[in-house]
Amino acid sequence: MRILITGGAGFIGSHIVKSLVDKGEEVIIYDNFSTGLSDNLDDIKSDRIEIIEGDILDYHALSEATNNVDIISHHAAQLEIFVGVDEPERDLSVNTIGTLNVLKAAKNSNVKKVINASSACIYGQTDSLTKEDDPTDPNWAYGVSKLAAEKYANIYSKYKDLPVTNLRYGIVYGEKEWYRRVLPIFIKKILNNESPVVFSKGNQVRDFIYVGDIVDLHNICLYDSVANSETFNVGTGKPTTILELAKTACRLAEQDIEVTFEDLKEGEFSSLVEGKKRNIDELGVMLLNIDKAKNILGWEPKTSLIEGMKKEYDWAKDHLDRWDKIFSTKW
Repeated sequence: MRILITGGAGFIGSHIVKSLVDKGEEVIIYDNFSTGLSDNLDDIKSDRIEIIEGDILDYHALSEATNNVDIISHHAAQLEIFVGVDEPERDLSVNTIGTLNVLKAAKNSNVKKVINASSACIYGQTDSLTKEDDPTDPNWAYGVSKLAAEKYANIYSKYKDLPVTNLRYGIVYGEKEWYRRVLPIFIKKILNNESPVVFSKGNQVRDFIYVGDIVDLHNICLYDSVANSETFNVGTGKPTTILELAKTACRLAEQDIEVTFEDLKEGEFSSLVEGKKRNIDELGVMLLNIDKAKNILGWEPKTSLIEGMKKEYDWAKDHLDRWDKIFSTKW
């Protein structure tokens, strides 16, 4: 098949590209390289991929790229919470209008199906496991734009004969993760023989899922029609607090390292982590019920938290230059 991956040079997208190339598929990467990196593609055979530098907001270029494509995996996005807070129009443009462009181009090019990367952020503030039919009430602009993108995807599934599968990702981690999120910051501190810094008490609950498990579920949805026009939570269903994550990260060190706490208010910059700003309206709990994916697709995550963290830790030893400074998007 010919499979187009928007955002294919990004963290998750590049892992998907490699898995599909390894399966013998022809893969087209469509990326504007505002956040994606050519370095993410170094471990992929170049003769098995085509790279198109283009933006999902450029409908003409996107439409041309979808010619003779069988399936689109849509992973291009604006994915920083702080950008949605500071520039909601930008967030809306990339995540919602960009997705609508992908859907229009797919339909006009007779693409067979689309996989749409969504987010657990669409649920907003919750206090327990969330399942796919639970109410959605995003607290961040990012969640609003991703939810709106899902709604457009559902319209194309129901009324325009284009099956779209929505995948609501939890906190995805692993090799090639970018340096702004909490785990890379912890790992870099530890590799520099410093203490990981936890804001406040670190009792925020998150659902961390290894990127390899994400790829496995994605590919089931890509190949199996039973996933067509469905929406799936993609996580572990296992709660991990930020403090627990920091303590687990410390176990990866070759010497004793303890957690440092910083009493930092939401919206303030850290004095201990250069360039890091604590998110506002922070989620207390992000935890996904994954029974639907288990029951319909026969999928469940295989990688334990410590196993996945060890893989990212070992990768970071050889790629610490990637984490030179806090990640920020270009516009």
